[in-house]
Amino acid sequence: MHPNPVDTKISDEAIDWFSRLGSGRASSEDHQRFEAWRRQSPIHAKAYADVEKFWASLDGPALRVYQQKNPAVSSKTTGSVAVRRVTRERWLFGGLALAAAWLAVFYLPGMLRFWSSDYSTQWGEKREIVLADHSLMMLNTHTAVSIDFSSERRKVSLTEGEAYFEVARDLSRPFIVETAYGVVQVTGTMFNVYAQEKRMTVTVSEGRVRVSPTGGAQGHTVELTAGQQVAGDGNGIGRIIETDARQSSAWREGLLVFTMRPLAEVVDELNRYFPGRIIIADPRIGQRIVSGAFDLTRPQEVLEAIEKTLDLTSLTLADNLILLYYPALQFAAQ
Repeated sequence: MHPNPVDTKISDEAIDWFSRLGSGRASSEDHQRFEAWRRQSPIHAKAYADVEKFWASLDGPALRVYQQKNPAVSSKTTGSVAVRRVTRERWLFGGLALAAAWLAVFYLPGMLRFWSSDYSTQWGEKREIVLADHSLMMLNTHTAVSIDFSSERRKVSLTEGEAYFEVARDLSRPFIVETAYGVVQVTGTMFNVYAQEKRMTVTVSEGRVRVSPTGGAQGHTVELTAGQQVAGDGNGIGRIIETDARQSSAWREGLLVFTMRPLAEVVDELNRYFPGRIIIADPRIGQRIVSGAFDLTRPQEVLEAIEKTLDLTSLTLADNLILLYYPALQFAAQ
């Protein structure tokens, strides 16, 4: 992403040239056409230099992936030009295939969970479902749930994502929401559950809920009332905190609200609404503070607003990988 369409077009052309020249199949005519393209203007030259510097910063991660797939490559050859060249050719084939590798590693397991779910949503989608007991369940973006209702209990397994529940009261059948890091049990109330990769968060809007560790995990059970929140992770259920429940469930109104949140956390949230992935190029900007209310129907504009506010810019690779950085850094080597 660049400030205007002309820059975006030039960046895309720079990526295409970098892929073609690095494939090992570029002809002498290709090299001549590339030099003519690069000499068209300083902007062309800079766009190509940016891509080169960005790729240089990926040598380490790319090599680690290559070594995992090729155990015979010893750590002693890590710095060798030959291995770096093989690694680069492997990932450059067919364009900047880093984005495809990223999708395979981070999204394929999630897709398998989605295929086995009863209800799910795509990136940027919300879905409202009336369950068999007349309880209301609203799913946020990229969420998957499975339903298991019987004469003794009502169980929802939230395997990924976020859901808001308005539970129909039934004292004879407790309503249970199960995640990897905690179990929520109620008889009739309103609450929000957010299941992340390494934790889950429960926020109560109305009534009372009980939150316990998942399965036979050790830890205590807590009881929440309206305006309270608790998180659970591999260490059990944390402490209860007071919170604004309306902010936690603002996504139901199409809003994403941040109050003094680090940029790294904000990017994690934004990644839920993008079909690709946003990456912070320099960890030094991850702690920049962000506050505001943003329109979830326009996630691209949210990112642009954050860029403008924090004086950042970004580069889009292969349409689904967005690199966020300080313009002054210019992908300088660390």
